[in-house]
Amino acid sequence: MSAIDSSVASVLAAQQFAVQSNIATAVAAKALDVIEQQGQAAVELLDGAVQFSKEAGKGDGVDVQA
Repeated sequence: MSAIDSSVASVLAAQQFAVQSNIATAVAAKALDVIEQQGQAAVELLDGAVQFSKEAGKGDGVDVQA
């Protein structure tokens, strides 16, 4: 293997590493987006439950004494 061949191999390896790093970063960013969406959905669900409990509690007083 000549010096040129090893230089080319080094450049190709560096390019491949850069591409793999870019792909890994894009996948991680997409995963983060999904997690943020799931978190927002959970917050909205909890907000809805709080609102429902406030509305459901209106006028529900019951006298249970006989």
